[in-house]
Amino acid sequence: MTVFRLLVRFLKFALCLICQFCSLVIAAPFKIKVHDELIADYQHSAYEIETNLFQAPASQGLKTNVFQTRLEYGYGITQRSEVGANVYLSNYNGVSYVNGGKISHMYIPTHDEEGLWHYGVKNEINHIKDVGGNETSFYELTPILAVQLQDWRFTINPSIDVTLNNNSTVTFSPSAKLAYGLTPSTDIGVEYYADNLPIQGLYSSAQQPNTAYLVMDTKCGKSTFNIGVGKGVTAVSDNWVVKLIASLNFD
Repeated sequence: MTVFRLLVRFLKFALCLICQFCSLVIAAPFKIKVHDELIADYQHSAYEIETNLFQAPASQGLKTNVFQTRLEYGYGITQRSEVGANVYLSNYNGVSYVNGGKISHMYIPTHDEEGLWHYGVKNEINHIKDVGGNETSFYELTPILAVQLQDWRFTINPSIDVTLNNNSTVTFSPSAKLAYGLTPSTDIGVEYYADNLPIQGLYSSAQQPNTAYLVMDTKCGKSTFNIGVGKGVTAVSDNWVVKLIASLNFD
């Protein structure tokens, strides 16, 4: 089977799930991304747009689906690091909201895309007001670890979140991605996310949100695009989820 036919089948599968999406009850965070070594070039800007759409549970009393957006601006402060600022937005019941944002710093020691090992770290301070009106501030530390074996690439983000509210808690939110390069500019793969696992109770992870995604990444110049369709794998997880991330570099 040719690469083109594989790509067409993948797109048809994703489109079929998207068509069913609006009738399903799901939830989704503002950021659904496995961080890799992509950062803004030194003294240049980069932009990222992430969107998702979901239908909130009836208990929330919303009249419409919820559309969420994350807007990010990044700037390369050195050859190996960037700073960024994000804004979280949503629209539901015919009204648009600003749901908070974050500031971040990412450090990538090398840019050897042909090498075997890839690593880095990202630090973030977030403030989010979710659709239900709950407000949370937290610090997130995200190690970035990846290995490249010919056309295969495995990336893991073992993130640690520390809430900055009155009652501070520490949780473990790991994510991982396995991708296969169909062409020099297009990958397909799977992503897995586990949210807010208590550090002292990892044995209870089956009772925490876990979601798996089928994803496709494609490059156009220095810009990259990620589309994913996900499904919760535990009883308390989201149902079907659709996401789109566009990382834009105009330099």
